[in-house]
Amino acid sequence: MVAVAACVLLFATVGPSGRAAPGGGGGAQTADQMAQLWDQFRTAQLRATQLSGKVKQLNAQIAAETARRAQLQGQIAAYTTQIKQAEARRAADTAQLDLTDQHLGALEASIGDTTGKATDMKSQVQARTIDMYKQGPSTYLGMLLSAHSFRDFLSRLHFIGGVVGTDRSKLTALDQLNTQLGQQKGQAQQSRREIAAAKAAVEAETAKISALRVGVTQASQTLAAAVADDQAAVAEEQGLLRDVEAEKATYLAAMAKLAGESSSITGMLRARQINQSYAWASKKVPWPVTGPISSPFGPRINPIFGTPEFHTGLDIAVDYGIPVKAAEAGQVVSSGLMEGYGNVVIIDHGGALATLYAHMSSLSVRQGQTVTRGQQIGAIGCTGLCTGPHLHFETRIGGVPVQPLNMLP
Repeated sequence: MVAVAACVLLFATVGPSGRAAPGGGGGAQTADQMAQLWDQFRTAQLRATQLSGKVKQLNAQIAAETARRAQLQGQIAAYTTQIKQAEARRAADTAQLDLTDQHLGALEASIGDTTGKATDMKSQVQARTIDMYKQGPSTYLGMLLSAHSFRDFLSRLHFIGGVVGTDRSKLTALDQLNTQLGQQKGQAQQSRREIAAAKAAVEAETAKISALRVGVTQASQTLAAAVADDQAAVAEEQGLLRDVEAEKATYLAAMAKLAGESSSITGMLRARQINQSYAWASKKVPWPVTGPISSPFGPRINPIFGTPEFHTGLDIAVDYGIPVKAAEAGQVVSSGLMEGYGNVVIIDHGGALATLYAHMSSLSVRQGQTVTRGQQIGAIGCTGLCTGPHLHFETRIGGVPVQPLNMLP
């Protein structure tokens, strides 16, 4: 299974920090330094990945808290509206209660007045009834028979009629007063029921408002806690991001330093080919290995740090141990270990063209050796700074990296 891999060098124009050892040398010290640097790099890479994961987790948490805050704010707005409505209903109930109290007071006063009138009328009727009972049924007849003349008779008859009419009117008035008193008592009872209902409504609204206020308070407290959580999460996120940026800055600086290898190679080839004229305008060279391009030549975003960089060659994804062949005949001008390129071979083909093969697991040629097209010069590996087995292949004209695809078939 071929691993998709890429160089992680940041190629920049800086001063040289390392050269390939002549003849494939470099010694144990260089190898130990390379191993130590790679271990540090991988540790930092793992730490950066962990921090990035934590930052994403915090961002998700902040998004969730923001949604919670929006929800709580909506609840508070709803509670506030309900409180206003309940207060308006309570004010209406209180006003109705006041009106009912006033009406009941008027009814009670009217009942008192009517009761007094009825009592007085009742006393009069009772007194008249007792008087008539004492006089007996012959009182009015004796009065008529003792008249001295017809005129006196008519006068006495008219008087008796008036007395009887008055008694009848009093009885009728007493009956009306009793009826009125019953109606007023019924109205008073209805008013008392209305007052009781109004009081119950006011108490219910008051209880509801109290419950709503408790809800608002709890929601506000929850919102305050959510805000505090958000602020703490943001502070933690900012601290983590600072840590990540510090990690990135440290290793980007280290990678930029290692990238001095590229400018060192440029200077070496430029000095060597200063008198060579370019002779490859219409020529092609074969691929040094066969495989997919995992990272092309030119500007790209660093796969680890997400920063812009310029990639000076092609990364060709090939499995460990696959032979690497010289793209063209020429002289090996460098064969050895570099900090960033790992095991690297550089071949000068003349005509201002040179090719570079990096990150190999082993080298099959030495500095100064002449090679032919297609000759094996090493094997695929992952030495130096890389993320998996692959070949980093460069074509340089006058020492300057150019697009390899322009010379490959």
